[in-house]
Amino acid sequence: MDKEITFDLPTGVHLATLTNVKPFLKQAAKGKQDWVRLIFDVEVRGMEDLDCRAGRNFMLSFKAGSDLRNFLTPMLGPDFFKQNSAKTIDLEKLLVGKKGLVTLSHFCGENYDKPLVIVEVFEPLNLGGKD
Repeated sequence: MDKEITFDLPTGVHLATLTNVKPFLKQAAKGKQDWVRLIFDVEVRGMEDLDCRAGRNFMLSFKAGSDLRNFLTPMLGPDFFKQNSAKTIDLEKLLVGKKGLVTLSHFCGENYDKPLVIVEVFEPLNLGGKD
């Protein structure tokens, strides 16, 4: 049988690989907005029989100070956005396959049986071949 997929993961720091970049539209008061969901395959000790995944959604904005830009800077380098200013980039090509440490936390919402797993940080194992 295939491994069962679960997003119900424990808090802590885990080895992970960024495996998917999924664009989607989200309705907002001002109209539709472009968003992107980053999906990670996560290695969790004791859960080897499950396909452990975690995801995080971002508004698709690379403006200085945006959540997506702040999240991607450690992966792409401090000069990436300046060097690629006004250029078209392929997020999937840039990100899929990146390995690193993911920090997971929980948010316990009212009236929910399980906590929401939050991807706080992704720290790449290397940046451009450098350790």
